[in-house]
Amino acid sequence: MKHLHKRLIELLYLSILLSPFFPPVVLLVIAIVTITFYRTHWRLKAWPESFFLFLIVISCISWLVEPSWFNGIPIVVVVSLCFGLYYLLAVWFRNALDFHWLDVQRLYLSFWIGGIYLALICLIQQVDWPWLINSPIGALMQFYKEYRFQTESVRSFGTAGNSNLTAALLICLALISIYASSVLKFKWQKIASFAMFFLFCYSIWLTGSRGAWVGLVVGLVVQIWMTGARRWTVGIFLSLVAMVTFFPELIPRQETIISTVRERLGVWLTSIEIFKEHWGFGVLPLHFGQIFELKTGKPIVHAHNIFLGIASEFGVFALLAFLALIFVTIQRARRWRKTANLKEEKRLAGMLLSQTVALLGHGMYDYPILSPQVGVLFFLSMIVIHTQYERRCLTRPEWSEAKVIPKVVDQEDKLAVTTK
Repeated sequence: MKHLHKRLIELLYLSILLSPFFPPVVLLVIAIVTITFYRTHWRLKAWPESFFLFLIVISCISWLVEPSWFNGIPIVVVVSLCFGLYYLLAVWFRNALDFHWLDVQRLYLSFWIGGIYLALICLIQQVDWPWLINSPIGALMQFYKEYRFQTESVRSFGTAGNSNLTAALLICLALISIYASSVLKFKWQKIASFAMFFLFCYSIWLTGSRGAWVGLVVGLVVQIWMTGARRWTVGIFLSLVAMVTFFPELIPRQETIISTVRERLGVWLTSIEIFKEHWGFGVLPLHFGQIFELKTGKPIVHAHNIFLGIASEFGVFALLAFLALIFVTIQRARRWRKTANLKEEKRLAGMLLSQTVALLGHGMYDYPILSPQVGVLFFLSMIVIHTQYERRCLTRPEWSEAKVIPKVVDQEDKLAVTTK
């Protein structure tokens, strides 16, 4: 059974890279497994489970105050199902996967290697070779093009159907590259890690996402800061700011900045109006787009800002709960890092936190965490941080005092400590 659970979590991470349609299916399978085998292990007060349950309650109250439908389906059903699946994912991860930190490391490094597929899709979307049309690759490109959720442009849209969402995934892969360069042992592995970092950065460039660079810089700052290299953190941050200041041509789609800023300001001001009118419990996702179109005549589906989005769609109480979740996650990631004895484990905590903060930074310009792929990856990083914090800092497992890297043995999941 444990072997099956490990394959299932690997499948979930793989599905994130392939298509926005696959993660919900895998989440549904995990939910069925959780309800079948772990229904006596549900917790109401744990983080982040309590946050997901709270949003379900808020969504029900919001819908009762102002009922709304999407294609004949009550919107509260869609929203509750979404956060219900996240809740069951957290329960399943906590109880079905007795993960050592090396298991988490191996999981994310496998996800990182699989990210080459996403980068290649972005590269191929930039070429126009006739022979591709009649090849299997051409059929794959047509599939992604058919389910594209943005207007036609020269920007790569990857496997998410949207350039900004694909860029958010690439941010996380780039941050894992930095982590891999610090924990992999061989010189060729470190060189390959930096090469993949630049590959993912180039892929971000192909998406044309400007907000992604903000998220990546914030994530890098957090990850390097969590290593204890405070001077390096400040130096790298100032260097990046100087590069953009003296070489503004590095900013993607520079010619459209002014028009984009004006458009975003209009969306944000309207979102604030919607929040003021429904400040208590919000209007729920999907219904937000309906109200926005009634007000402006424009089909905007979300607030293009993560905090404005949560405030307008779920209300002020949900926003406070989200801020509390972020605060507790940061606090627990730092505590996990300080408790860990090995550099590799410390940097794993830093990498997971950097992903969370990077997506929040990207969310200043967009609202990616309710999309299937980015949302699953965002909340998975939080779930891993909280579960590893509890196993590492509260229960103090036997291996927690080891000064050497333990080797995870697959047979019966035993741990044998070996010297480097």
